[in-house]
Amino acid sequence: MTPRQGIPATGKPVMASYNGSPNELLASLPAAGFELLRPELRSVELAFGEVLVESGGLLTTVYFPHSGIISSIVNLADGESIEVAMVGRDGVFGASAAMNGGISPTGAVVEFAGIASAIDARRLQVAIARSEPLRRLLMQHQWVDFVQTEQLAACNASHDIAARICRRLLRMRDLALSDRLPLTQELLARMLGVRRNSVALAAGALRAAGVIRYTRGRIEILNRDGLIARCCECYQINKSQSQKLNRDVQGLPGPAPALPDQFSPS
Repeated sequence: MTPRQGIPATGKPVMASYNGSPNELLASLPAAGFELLRPELRSVELAFGEVLVESGGLLTTVYFPHSGIISSIVNLADGESIEVAMVGRDGVFGASAAMNGGISPTGAVVEFAGIASAIDARRLQVAIARSEPLRRLLMQHQWVDFVQTEQLAACNASHDIAARICRRLLRMRDLALSDRLPLTQELLARMLGVRRNSVALAAGALRAAGVIRYTRGRIEILNRDGLIARCCECYQINKSQSQKLNRDVQGLPGPAPALPDQFSPS
């Protein structure tokens, strides 16, 4: 599949006010900062498996997901692809590239279908130049992304496959707000950069323990606490970093609201 070069609006209205945005970054902007973006934002559908940009390609569009998940991937010389980040409703894909020359260092594939607010990269550059709060917000988010990427590298080097699978499933669940995830063992292995049989063994143990179940093309989380108990510390560290970013931007005292632990599966 080739990346889309231009994205037509779907006809769905963009939110009228900043505090109504389903995307947490947009929702955290002061009114003046959001109003710079609002006329340029359009609502787009994120279709499962869609390639938004190739690694090393010119980034034309920046995405603020409302729902759904964008997988940021690095392609290796042997043809393998490894996931280096998941972007959902708490983040943005492409803003860092837009601020730094417009070339995307990673590819982007839609991993979980949903909706996003999209803006042309050049329009975002103009808004960033005019708004200090927007520039500060995106720079803070860029820093959190950098720290989390370092944490992910350490996790991949130090923790066993079972713990890494649990971390990834928990992160995906938080972003998708669903216990049912369109995820095969083959895709999970590719994104983690490990062999499929290693994933099959670890996933089999999780299924035997009643933590997950899987059918063709889908993994369902049955016991979130069981996943957390088997997960490495990286999940909670990354989650705390994202929540701290929201507190810093919003200026809220005390702990940030936690992501919901229980919800009706979609």
